Amino acid sequence: MNEDINDYLDTIESNGKICEYQEFYIIKNNNIFKFTIIKKHNIIIIKYNNYHYQFNKYDLSQLTKSIFDTIDKAYEFIIDIFEENKVIINDLIKFKSLKLLLKPYNNIQNFELVLLYNKNNHNFIINEINNNYNELKNEINILKDNFEIFKKDFDNIKKDNISEIKNNKINSFKKLSIDNSLCPKKIKFLNDITNDSYAYSGLDNTFSVFKSISNILYVIYSNKNKSIISYNLNDSKIITEIKNAHNNYITNFRYYLDNIYNRDLILSISKTDNNIKIWNVNNWDCLVNIENINKNGNIDSGCLINDNNKSYILSSNSSKDDICESIKIFDFNGKKIKEIKDSEDRVFFMDVYYDELKSKKYIITGTKGYVKSYDFNKNEVYYKYCDNDNKGHGSIIINKNENIIQLIESSWDGNIRIWNFHTGLLLNKIKGNNGRLYGMCLWNSDFLFVGCKDKTIKLIDIQKRIIINNYIFHGREVISLKKIYFPQYGECLISQGRGNDQIKLWINPN
Repeated sequence: MNEDINDYLDTIESNGKICEYQEFYIIKNNNIFKFTIIKKHNIIIIKYNNYHYQFNKYDLSQLTKSIFDTIDKAYEFIIDIFEENKVIINDLIKFKSLKLLLKPYNNIQNFELVLLYNKNNHNFIINEINNNYNELKNEINILKDNFEIFKKDFDNIKKDNISEIKNNKINSFKKLSIDNSLCPKKIKFLNDITNDSYAYSGLDNTFSVFKSISNILYVIYSNKNKSIISYNLNDSKIITEIKNAHNNYITNFRYYLDNIYNRDLILSISKTDNNIKIWNVNNWDCLVNIENINKNGNIDSGCLINDNNKSYILSSNSSKDDICESIKIFDFNGKKIKEIKDSEDRVFFMDVYYDELKSKKYIITGTKGYVKSYDFNKNEVYYKYCDNDNKGHGSIIINKNENIIQLIESSWDGNIRIWNFHTGLLLNKIKGNNGRLYGMCLWNSDFLFVGCKDKTIKLIDIQKRIIINNYIFHGREVISLKKIYFPQYGECLISQGRGNDQIKLWINPN
C-alpha cells in the first residue's frame, strides 16, 4: 500500500472502522488515473489524489433509483462497475473537481459522481513522503515495475480498442488482469482434521502435509503427549503414533523427499531441548538424533538440504538475550560439518532455496529485525533484507513472478514485505494486520493466505496489495498454513492455530 493511502486511511479510521478498500486504474488520453474505493462503517469513499466523493447506501439508492439494503451491497455494486470497465472520466477541472460517469448493468440508469478537490488535506498528496534515500530508491523501483505492467496492459487494450482510443473514449482496468477463477475468495471451512493436535509455540511449520512416494496424503502433527502422529488424509484416519517421540513439546516439522534413497523423511524439532530428529516415514525408524545442539537458547527452525547428492541438516538458534550461536550444518551421522559465517542472529524461520538458473543454493532466515540469505557453497551472506522494523520475521516464501524472484515474508509488525531476492530491494509492503502475522501459504503467484494474531486467516491480492477476505474459524492465533491437492476437493488449504486449536481443512468451490 502506498504512503498516501496509508495516511488517508489513518485519517478516516478515527471516524469509523475501515472494512475494505480496492484500487483501480483508468486510462484517459494516455494518462493513468488511480482510484481508491474505500468502505467504512456506513459510508463509501471514492478517491483520486486530492479529489474525493463520499456517500452512503441511501445516497446511492437515490442516484440509481435502486434499493441497497446494506453498505456491503452498495460497495459491491460500485466495485463491479469499476471491475467491468464501465467508468468514464467526463471532465477534470484542475484544483476543483473530477466528474465520473458510471454505467452499470441490469438496466440501472447511468449516473454521475463529482469528486471535489480538497486543497487543505495534505494526506492526499503522494509526493509528501519521507525523503529517506532508501525509501525513495524502493519507491522508484516499484514505480518502474508498475509502469512496465501498465504499459503492457495499455498496449493490449490499445490493440483491441484502437478506434475507441482515437475517439478519446476511456478504458479502465485493474492494476493487473487476473483470472478470477484463480482467486480462492470463496474458500470455505469444511471440518477439523484433528481433535488432539497441540502447537506449543507461535512458529510456522507446526505440522507438515505432503503426498508420499506411495501416493498417501499425509498430515504429520504432534499432541500434548509429545507424540508424532501420521494421519492419512485420503482415508481420514491415523496411521501411526510415535509416543514420546521427544522429551519435550514438539514444535516444528519439515518434510523432505530423499531422492538419493527414494524415501520420505520428516524432520522434527523440540525447541527447548535443542533436539532434532530425522524419521523415515515408510517405517518410522529414527535415522538421526542430534541432542544439545545449542548451548544457549532454543532451536526455532531447521530444514534439510541436498548438496552433491548428500543430505545435510541445518539448525538455527534463538535466544531471548539476543546472544545467538551460528547456523550449524550436520550430516546424517550427527556430525557437525560446518557453521555458516555471520549467522549469529535470533532465527525464527529457516528454509532453503535453489535457483535453477544460477545453479545456486541459498539459506534463507527470518530473524529479529530482518531477513537474511546466505550463499550456501560460498558460506557467506548474500543479502540482508531490512526495513528497520526490529520485529520478528516468522515466515518466508519464494515466488517466481515473471523475471523477478520475489522473497515474500511476514513480520510481527503486521506487514508483509516483498523483496527482490537477487537485488535486496523492497518491492512492496502490504499492511496485513495490526498485530502479528505468522505462517503464510502462497496459493498462486497472485494470491497469498496469512495467519494472524487476531485469530483470522487473511487472503491477500499480492498485485493489488489489498486484503480480499477474512476467515474466522480458529479460536487462537493462526500460526501455520499449507496448500495441498486433495483429489476429492481439488486444491485445499490446511491451517493450525496455537495451543489446542485444531488443524482445519478448507476447500475451494472454484
